Amino acid sequence: MDGIGISVTLDGGHLWVTPTNAVGRLALGGGPLTVDLREIATVTVHDAGPLRNGRLDLRLRDGRSYQLAFTRAHQDDFARLQGILAARRGPQVPLPRAADLATPLRGRGVFCQAVVEETAVVRALSGPAPIGERVTQAELRLREGSVQVLVEGYAVGVLPEDAARAYRAPLERVGGSGRCRVRLWWTREHTEFACAVALDLAEPEFAVPLNSIDPLELYIPPGRSFQLTNENDHLDALVPLMDRAYLPGKALVLASLHLVERAGPRSTSVVVALRVDGQEIGELGRQTSGRFRSLVGPLEEAGVPCFADVALVGNAIAVEGRVLLTPPEELPDEFIQRVRGLLRA
Repeated sequence: MDGIGISVTLDGGHLWVTPTNAVGRLALGGGPLTVDLREIATVTVHDAGPLRNGRLDLRLRDGRSYQLAFTRAHQDDFARLQGILAARRGPQVPLPRAADLATPLRGRGVFCQAVVEETAVVRALSGPAPIGERVTQAELRLREGSVQVLVEGYAVGVLPEDAARAYRAPLERVGGSGRCRVRLWWTREHTEFACAVALDLAEPEFAVPLNSIDPLELYIPPGRSFQLTNENDHLDALVPLMDRAYLPGKALVLASLHLVERAGPRSTSVVVALRVDGQEIGELGRQTSGRFRSLVGPLEEAGVPCFADVALVGNAIAVEGRVLLTPPEELPDEFIQRVRGLLRA
């Protein structure tokens, strides 16, 4: 069938749109266009009127969008096409979700990073309730001059310009794509629909650790911030880490936890020391160490290493660290069950 400056064909699982004149080439960005129907995120039709042409708006899962114009004479044809495309598009059977494969980005535990949302896409992903929300995984993908946010492969929006500039460095470090938690919120009343999208995303300098561990290793989920002590005794290990930081003066590292004895003027105490690549970078204070001995001690005796995030700030003269840990009494059940299984093994 024909639109304004275009010829449209539906063949199996693909939509083919071929420009027939300069107007069509402009609409398609040069064209022709081939679309896998499963890659369609939203498809809507704006009816033609006595003084205006109609339009089929097509938005793809990767964020691209196209407007296919038609006259009143072809209104019924494009309405039928819209029905077919809507029935056969995603997300009924989401195909591979890149967010599941992308590198995890650290969060803050709250949805504080706003997204400039695409209302039509959020509407397609929302549930039937008049007010609702979804918490799931999002992929952040570098684009030319922007950072695109995708949920289940659908482009739900982009980061604001200042945030896009800030997160370019950590995303480049992980190959241009990372994932984090996202919250979709919406409300609808009659024909009105409002929504918001927000990410649980750490500050750019702490979004990606400098080093990595095997995904099967035991990793204590981040929680409260505990001061690292005696850092200045370990500048030989800390300064090279700061030199590797992708944003100057700040870095995140993964450190292993170990029980060590420290001799004091009157007695010997046991503290939790932290090491990166086998080199000690500091330790938790005595009182804080006491809180974590019941977790670290049995694991170390069983030969099971455990790791935690450490945020570093400093330079070649001085470095300060904060260990991001969930206290033992607040650890989630699934983590506790995994620890028990490792100790039994």
